[in-house]
Amino acid sequence: MVDNPRPQDQLDDIFRRQAELAEYYHETRPDGFYSWPPLERCTTWTRSIVHECCELDNELNWKPWKNPQSLDANREQRLMETADILHFLVQLALDQGFSAEEVYRAYVAKNEENRERQRSDPRYAPGAQR
Repeated sequence: MVDNPRPQDQLDDIFRRQAELAEYYHETRPDGFYSWPPLERCTTWTRSIVHECCELDNELNWKPWKNPQSLDANREQRLMETADILHFLVQLALDQGFSAEEVYRAYVAKNEENRERQRSDPRYAPGAQR
């Protein structure tokens, strides 16, 4: 497999890579976790996402009583935690039978819904008191 640094459709590429990784796990550990029915694995993915978000939270200095670290100094670690979250989110989507295209379309629809909510809420109108 040749890695293309800027594939035409990056979301499709991420989904393809994740599906290949899941297939590899299933082949190398045929009696393992990846042998479970996909929908039965979903709560593991949601919990994994929550835990990875907590790991990212730690990198973002959420504890005000600790000496904060420089966010510039831990940029790579924050990026890797974000990638971990994406890894589990994509596997969750795959195990629910969602394609990259479906997730993209749902995202676009939800994004537009959120924008419309902001446009139609008088509290967010230019000059409104917040």
